[in-house]
Order: sequence, then structure tokens, then C-alpha cells
Amino acid sequence: MALPDGATTRLRSFLFSRDPDVIRLVTQAQESLNIDVCQCGVAHEAVQTLTRERFEAIIVDNADASGAVAVLSIAKSLPSCEQSIGIVLATSLSSIGLAEDARSHMVIYRPLSLGRLRNGIKSALGLRNVRVGEDDRESERASSNIPATLHCVGLEGTLAFITNISAGGAALSVGQFIPPSSIQTIEFSLPGTNENLSASIELVWRDVQGRMGVRFAGVSAAFSEGLQKWLDAHPDSQLAAKAGA
Repeated sequence: MALPDGATTRLRSFLFSRDPDVIRLVTQAQESLNIDVCQCGVAHEAVQTLTRERFEAIIVDNADASGAVAVLSIAKSLPSCEQSIGIVLATSLSSIGLAEDARSHMVIYRPLSLGRLRNGIKSALGLRNVRVGEDDRESERASSNIPATLHCVGLEGTLAFITNISAGGAALSVGQFIPPSSIQTIEFSLPGTNENLSASIELVWRDVQGRMGVRFAGVSAAFSEGLQKWLDAHPDSQLAAKAGA
């Protein structure tokens, strides 16, 4: 599904939502990624559109839980949606049975923001090797493979690997399902340093391949300074990619 170099065809996504604020944020986030958005807030009309047209991503707002389940469930059976990625906008406690298709779904958690939606949508489309346009406002990130420990309610000392990191947050690979509401803090050491960094984290997105995106929250000055210093020293992501190998 990746577009050839030089191709000008824009990607398309379908949004099922009736919330004006959600529609505005999702549209702005995808416009910044050069993705066109088709929006509908009525379940049966949404299914009719999905039957006729092809979209790289299908985004459903779980504020209308029954409608979201219907749209996403029917879309799975449509030939036109065979390669589409399903993305759910949900609260941390919401669940609409996404585990049945472990290769094609992602959850982006509220509260929604432009940055949260951009990062989640880009990561979701990456599951199908779909490239999306870069945004100049995107935080500089470094690829990595850094061991980390997640401290969660009832799951103390859960091993994770930081696969992508910036000053504001990180993408993680986790080998087990962790209830979103249980995640509290992350602890890790940056390659080439002896300093142990720890921060409270907030879950931003999760896919069912065991990847998740987190935002660093309530960090100390020492944490921010230490991480930014390391990022500045590793502008070449290939250097960071060797970390922890």
C-alpha cells in the first residue's frame, strides 16, 4: 500500500463520528499528514459508503459505542475494506472487542489532541507499511531499542522496550496486555549513560500487536534535561537504533 516515490495520490480515511470537536480535530490532524477525510455520523450510511469506496483507514468514535461496533464489524467483512486499518477513539476504560483482528486495529485514547491523533494515525498506518506526509511541527524523535520497566497496578516490574523516543513521549513494545488504567510510571536508562530516568506516563494509543504510545507527564527538571541532552547528542537515528541491541 506504500505509494511509489513521486506519487501524488493522497491517502483517504473514513471517520464515523457525530461530535463536531472530534470531527474538527481528526480532520486537522489528517490534513497535516496529507490524508483526505470522508465523515459520516449515521451507521447505515457509513456502511453504504464503505461498501462503495476504499479507504486506507477507518476511524470510529466510541462515544457512539453501538454504532462504532456495527461500522467496524461490518467493514471487516467488506472486500473494499480488506486492507483498511481500523482505529478507535476511546476512553481508557472503553473496549469494543478489537482483539479478534490482532493485526489491523489501534485505539487512540482521549483526551484527543492534534499531536496525539497525528502520532496514533501514523503508527496505525505503519502496520500496513503506508507512508504518510511528515509535519514540520512533529517533535524530533530517535529510533531506539531501550529496555524499560513499566510500573503498573498489579503488574509491578513489567518489561517493555522503547522503540521510539522524543522529549514528550515514547513508543513502546510490550509483550503482554496491560489494562490502560493501570499504567503509572516508566523507568529506563539511556544508552551510554549511568543515569536512571523515571517519569509518570499517560497512555496515548495502543495497537493489538503489543505496541503503545505514552506521553511523559509530571516529569522532573532532571528527567527533561537528561533526555534532551541525550537526544541532542544522537541526531542520527541509526546511532540510537543500536542502543540495547
